[in-house]
Amino acid sequence: MDASLSLRRPNNWQDFETLCKKLWGEIWDCPEIKKNGRTGQTQHGVDVYGIPFGEDKYYGIQCKGKDEYTNKQFSEEEIQEEIEKAKLFQPPLKKLYFATTAVKDAGIEEFIRKQNIENITYGLFEVHIFSWEDIVDLIDENKRTHDFYVKSQNFKTNKSVAVTFKDSLTEITLTPRYKKTITHYKQKIVPAHPYNNPFAHILAQQEKFNKPLSGFIVPTSISGTKINLSYCKIFFEIHNTGLDPIEEYKLFFSFDGEVLDLKESNEENYGIAMISAHQYVTDVYLWTESMSGKVVPKKTILVGDDTFISDDIFIKPVPNEYEIIVNWKLISKDFKDEGQLKILVKPDFERVYQEFLVEDPLKVETKESDFEEMIIDK
Repeated sequence: MDASLSLRRPNNWQDFETLCKKLWGEIWDCPEIKKNGRTGQTQHGVDVYGIPFGEDKYYGIQCKGKDEYTNKQFSEEEIQEEIEKAKLFQPPLKKLYFATTAVKDAGIEEFIRKQNIENITYGLFEVHIFSWEDIVDLIDENKRTHDFYVKSQNFKTNKSVAVTFKDSLTEITLTPRYKKTITHYKQKIVPAHPYNNPFAHILAQQEKFNKPLSGFIVPTSISGTKINLSYCKIFFEIHNTGLDPIEEYKLFFSFDGEVLDLKESNEENYGIAMISAHQYVTDVYLWTESMSGKVVPKKTILVGDDTFISDDIFIKPVPNEYEIIVNWKLISKDFKDEGQLKILVKPDFERVYQEFLVEDPLKVETKESDFEEMIIDK
């Protein structure tokens, strides 16, 4: 085979991870080799894992896209951090490989050798590193991977996406606002006989004044637009991280975790004709029965390095601290991908106090309502 040392690196770290899975799957003769979890999940320092043929324990690979992606090299601190993470991988590893697109570095290789001996001394997994030059040699020695990588130009190198929240984040925190009403019922002091009270006529007048008139309804503000702060806004960013354009694409998403409602707006209208703020053509479609939806961009082509931002989605979480996993799947004319995002819910609770006087001492108590939506005037 004729694999040059200048063999081009993958275009992004996702494709590099795919290459590592293919390469070591062939080296290990392990058809069961897998990528570890999904983007955004805790991986304990392992991106790819499998049990090589003839072995009875797992080997792991940590894939690090360097040099052409970040203009950085591997650091000792970074390696040590990943080793510590890998100690939590279950079942325990027998070997951990660092695979990187960075160029060979004698200092880093020495550090890896020392860490390897230290781990073996303490009965832990071996540690090894393969830089880009080493990986090119391995590609040259393994025909299936060579044909897959060198001869095929469409194995996902040219098409790839990153689906995120705002500012390219794969994890965000939402703070829905809820209120709880605490009502104190207190004892009302009633004079033994009104004629014995020199202020009886004043109290009578006051009581008459405070007593609502029969059939009279106290007017309240029942019209206008309100904002429901129990709903939180999110939106999706779709980044074309590949070389080729992505055509006729759609994004499907669903929420894994208790979600009370989905809307296109957190505005609510009272006492007036319901005029939606979202009567314009939106690219978001929501299905509240399954707490899922889809994004269908008006512009059907996303060129390389471009980003599409969806319209807003308002989500109403449960009033508890918990996590929501957003499963997404992108499909297009000739490409598809899927992954996960994470939402941390940390509600903001406001307590509202009110007080009533009761004559019956048996009704003296304190009651707390359930958490209710926080709705304010716009």
